[in-house]
Amino acid sequence: MSFFTLEELAYRPGPSGVTLTLGGEPAEAFDAVINRSKLYGDDWQDRVERLTMLSNVPGLRLFDPADVWVTGYSKFLMAQRLAAAGVPVPPTRSATSLADVEAACEEWGAVILKPSFGYRGTDVERVADFAAEKAVAEELLSRYPTLVCQRFYPTSGGEYRITVAGEATPINMLKLPAPGSWRCKTMEGASFERFEAPDDLVDLSLRATRAMGITLAGLDVLPAPDGYVVLEVNPVPGYLSMLGREQHRQVLGGVFDWVEAKTSA
Repeated sequence: MSFFTLEELAYRPGPSGVTLTLGGEPAEAFDAVINRSKLYGDDWQDRVERLTMLSNVPGLRLFDPADVWVTGYSKFLMAQRLAAAGVPVPPTRSATSLADVEAACEEWGAVILKPSFGYRGTDVERVADFAAEKAVAEELLSRYPTLVCQRFYPTSGGEYRITVAGEATPINMLKLPAPGSWRCKTMEGASFERFEAPDDLVDLSLRATRAMGITLAGLDVLPAPDGYVVLEVNPVPGYLSMLGREQHRQVLGGVFDWVEAKTSA
């Protein structure tokens, strides 16, 4: 087993015109590569380019390729992919103007506004009364030319976080918003507790993760009148050590079991 960073991926002349090396070793020498490199940051173009180059190596099993990561980062692409697979997602529209946000509020009532490429809940806002909270939408639109606009689902009963590692779901939590808040965000006072996920929720989480093509994911799921609604399938799951080392080890074991099964198939 070898470890390398995306910066250690090099482009070289080879027998077929070009070859890639990973930490000095030919990419073709590896049976599989598990990628946990972040693509965010000022150098994102370089990192996406390098990961795409690696994704295009013939015969190399990459967990996961560049297109999977980009789809997982983009909330628009994610919603499109999940909906096409029949996974329940919030009604979603793009908003480029205050008129778009107002129309969504008229149709759905309260809405969530957020950038398509965002993380850690940054710039995620709720607009429950457009007339009273117009400034919230105006501020976000001043910084993002297009916003993801989704119907808001009540969070008073909590939000499920299901971690999928291959075919295992070793870390399942219920996140509860702080009193007076709608945000199920632990950094803003939300609490969490271990949660025994029912079979239908586990099955939905596995199906959504497979639809996205992701090996290791953290899903945010809310209860809905007719079952569940999947808010996000995050390729960077987080919370891996929140419930202790044993659950963290089970996550890693689930990933390795999945990679081994897919590589030997």
